Amino acid sequence: MSTAIAMQELSIVVVAPGQGPSIVNLENLVFNGTIPKDWELAREPLYTPQMVQLIFQNSIAITAQANRVVFSETIADKSSADVQIPQLIQRYIQCFPGLEYEAIGINPMGHVDMGGSEDAVRHYMNETLMSPGPWQSVGESPAQLQLNFRYTLAESQLNLTVSEVGLRNEDESVAKVLLFSGNFQYLIGGSSSSERTRMMLQSLERCGSDLSFFTETINTKFLGTDRTMSAPSLLPVFAN
Repeated sequence: MSTAIAMQELSIVVVAPGQGPSIVNLENLVFNGTIPKDWELAREPLYTPQMVQLIFQNSIAITAQANRVVFSETIADKSSADVQIPQLIQRYIQCFPGLEYEAIGINPMGHVDMGGSEDAVRHYMNETLMSPGPWQSVGESPAQLQLNFRYTLAESQLNLTVSEVGLRNEDESVAKVLLFSGNFQYLIGGSSSSERTRMMLQSLERCGSDLSFFTETINTKFLGTDRTMSAPSLLPVFAN
C-alpha cells in the first residue's frame, strides 16, 4: 500500500467538574486572556443551560458541557508549530487553576484515500485487518467494519478506531476512505489543585509528540509506508 494518512483534525478534551456556561462563555474567555481579542466568530455563539459552543473563523471551536470542554481545530496543511489549541488550552488551564482537573484527552483524526474505491476500503478492512471468514458475508453485502484498538504506552493509553466512511467531495460525490481516530488518555491525580494543574500542563506538552506518534503508527504499522501525503486545504465533510 503506497498511501499515507492525511491529518485533518485535532481535538483536546479537558475534563473537570464545574466547567460550563458560567465560566466558558465568550466574554469571560476574552476578558481573562484565554481567547485573543481579534478572533472573529464564524457564527453566533450557542448558549443553552447544558452547553456552550463557540466556532471561530480560524477553524477553532470550543464546546463546553457540565464537566468537560472540547477544543477542536482543523489541522490540514498545518505544521505542528502552526497548531494553536495546545497554547489556547494552556492559557485556559492557567486562568482556571482552581478547577479539580480529572483527565485530558488528545484526539487526532485523519483519513487515508484509497482512490475513492469502496472495494479497496472493504478489502483492507476485511482482508488485511481481519481474518477472512463466513462472519463477514452475512446478509446481502459485505460486513461494514469498525475496529477498536487499545494500546498501553509509557505515559498514556491510546485508543484507536479504524472505520470506513464516506468522504463528500466538492462536487457532492461521495468517496469511501479509511478514517483513523485516536484518543491519548491522561488521567490526572494529585492531592491539590496546584498539583493537578501542573500535571495537566505536563500532559498537554505531549501533544506534539502524540501527533507524531499517531501519524507514524498509522503510516508504518497499518499502511507500511513512511511517506507523507499532502492533505486537502479544507476539512472535508464526512457523509452519513
